[in-house]
Amino acid sequence: MSSSNPPPTGPPERSKVKVTIEWGDIKHTVEGDLEVVVREVMQFAAKVIPNYSLASKLTFNPDYSTMVDDLSEVVKLTPEGEVVMLRPETSAENSILLVLLTVRVANVVGSRPNVDMAPEAISKSIGRAVKTVRNTLATMTKTGIIDRTNDGGYKLTIQGIRKAHEAARSLTTKQSIPRPESSGKEVQTSG
Repeated sequence: MSSSNPPPTGPPERSKVKVTIEWGDIKHTVEGDLEVVVREVMQFAAKVIPNYSLASKLTFNPDYSTMVDDLSEVVKLTPEGEVVMLRPETSAENSILLVLLTVRVANVVGSRPNVDMAPEAISKSIGRAVKTVRNTLATMTKTGIIDRTNDGGYKLTIQGIRKAHEAARSLTTKQSIPRPESSGKEVQTSG
């Protein structure tokens, strides 16, 4: 007679990460949530490798968790992985930056298989004519913000990731600034 264990109840446990670093005769093991582990590894490296701290200040490492927060105010992803702009009044260039950044972040978190988009898909996402999108993409490619892939899609460069995140942050900041309310009094001027 075999007995089976009942399925666990309650929320599933978050995945844990375990990292062991060996530097000469120093050994350091960290286990926990990804963010905690990454932070501890960086602190360990800064202590063990003094120049690492200096170099890390000069290195651009995209902060995808902050990007998600900033992007969530201006774009959304459908369950099918399509990007939907929440701010149709955004310029064509900024709209393209935001859509391509959303695709990049979705790829990093595993909800999208690639980081590039075809001009037609970008056009659909931002609500602009394909010709407008193609012209804007050409300009952005010349400035080094995006790259064209071998299959005709477009993706952000490192500079583009930085610029797109700045655009998302700027739009989020503008949205959170309260607008002064009218007092209802009319001001009369005499001429």
